[in-house]
Order: sequence, then C-alpha cells, then structure tokens
Amino acid sequence: MFAWQELLQKQPAVITIVGMAKNVGKTVTLNYVQKTIHKEGYVLGLTSIGRDGETFDALTNLEKPGIVVQPGTIVATAEKMIVDNSVWDCLQVTNILTPLGKVIILRAKAINKVVLAGPSKNSDVKDILTCLAKWGARCILIDGAFDRQSSADPLVSRQVILACGATVSRDLAELILMTKSRIEQLTLPACDGFYQNLFEKYQAKVMTVKAGIVREVSVHTALMSPSEWHKVLNEDCDAILIKGAVSDSLAQALLRQSGTPLIIVQDGSKVFITTTLWRQLRARSIQLMVLNPICLLGLTINPTYPGGKGFDAEVLLQEMGKALAPLPVIDIMREAKY
Repeated sequence: MFAWQELLQKQPAVITIVGMAKNVGKTVTLNYVQKTIHKEGYVLGLTSIGRDGETFDALTNLEKPGIVVQPGTIVATAEKMIVDNSVWDCLQVTNILTPLGKVIILRAKAINKVVLAGPSKNSDVKDILTCLAKWGARCILIDGAFDRQSSADPLVSRQVILACGATVSRDLAELILMTKSRIEQLTLPACDGFYQNLFEKYQAKVMTVKAGIVREVSVHTALMSPSEWHKVLNEDCDAILIKGAVSDSLAQALLRQSGTPLIIVQDGSKVFITTTLWRQLRARSIQLMVLNPICLLGLTINPTYPGGKGFDAEVLLQEMGKALAPLPVIDIMREAKY
C-alpha cells in the first residue's frame, strides 16, 4: 500500500491514523496497516490518543470492527481495558494516568483484540512513544480520536493516514470537496526559517510582523471573534503568527479584507475552517503556512455507511483518486489503490 521500507528506515517510524468522522473505516485501516507491516517482519507498537475501539458505536448502537493486534505487537493502553491477562506479557506499568487507570505496556502472545485507551495530552503520548520504542517497536501506530483533527499534531507524529467515507457526506461531489479541503489544511507548506525562529523566541498567542519587527498582540487565545481579528488584520503587517487553533472567525475576517498578510499557524491540525469558507480563501489566493508540516501518506475510503448502501466503491475510488492525485487513495476492503 505504501513504501513501508522507506518509511521504516527511521527509528522508529510513527504513524497516526485519523478519521474525518465515525464509521469511515479508521479501525479497518489500522488493522490492515498492522497486518501488512507485521508480515514484513517489523515489531509493531500500538497506542491511541484518548479512548477508541468500542464494541458498539455510541451513535448507531451497531457493532464495530475491533482492533486486532498481531502476535508480538507491543500495546500501550489503560490497565482497566485488559480483561484476560493470560494473552499478554506485561512489560511495564507507567505513571501516566487516564480515567481508566494507569497506562501499561503489554506484548501480545497471539492474535488478540484490544480496546485502546491512551493518554489525551500530547506530552504523555510522546512519553508512551518512547516506552514503546524502548521495548523494541520499529513502527508505532497511533489510533487518532474520532473527528479530532488535532490527533494529527506533527509534534507527536509527522506521518498521517486519513480515513474518510460516506458518513461524511452522502453527496459524492460534496464528499470529495470536503476531503480535498481537509487535506489542503493538513498539508499546508512550511514557512521559512525567519518565522520559525520568531515562534520559538516569542510567547504570545498572536504576533504581527512588519519589516522584521514583531508586535505581540495581547490576547489569551487565538480563537477570537471576526471583529477582533478584523482589528488585527487592519494593522499594516507582512505576516501574522498564530499559536493555537484557527477557525471560521479568522476566515470570515480575512475575506472582508482587500489585502491580507501571510498567515502562519503551528501546523495543519490547528486549522478548523469549514469547506465553504476554505474554498473562498483558496479562490482569493489567501496564503496560509505552518511552522511544522505534516506528511500525509495517503487517504483510505469507505464507500458505505451504517444502515445504507453508500457509493459505488469503484466510482468513489476513481473520482476521489482523480481529485486528490498524486496522493494515494486506497479502498482497504478491496485492496484497491488509485
């Protein structure tokens, strides 16, 4: 599916799998990637951001596919998630707490199902990654929380696989447009070194830059109203640096301006702008860049949704593939790739 040999040259490779909504095939993707890498002889590590892998979907009450671990896989999950200790070797009990107990490090003795409940703080997730690597994991997969784009934070994992499907939209054209917009946000280009240094040097949530001179804006959060952003944008500046999430309010303020500065955010997982406003920003050539770029390895698609037929699988693959080329688009269930 992907060039695993190239990815796994780094020690270890860390890949996050993120879904655009529930029931888009994120767990199926996770299981497929695990099985594929395991067949190639690599020791896998597995954890999650928050809890995932429920037996029944919280919205539909339908049974969900479980997370299946391969023999020898090293898993980090909360201690209360382990029902049968006989199928695991306990390697380590960490001091990282979750609502379901301490995170423990286990090695699967055989093929087994697991419910993942990892830490929600990125700093704790990074500590877990260190533990998994210490116990020999060559490739670590992170199960990103449902519809939580921040799971793709490159400070945790710079490599991401995105899962989408018919539950995002029942209209094919809209689904493609929504997916394309999300991918454009996740893969925003990196800013140059000058602005990277400013991010490290200054602590303010919002900064304006004019001819190399920085002004720190006195705000507690980057989630300001359109009118508050309008005041910042009215300043004569070359760029605005933002620490934290940006939403539709910034987009609305940008679209009201006749001329706009360069907008630089920490990474693409911090951009939460709806498809309509995002397309308008693109049409106006309003430029956004990031401090930390994300490497999107590919997109997996699920043509079905619970209780419904969904899309023709081959039509979805072909249309999504054409729209997103050269990004790999994969139908996991059919093992078909555009």
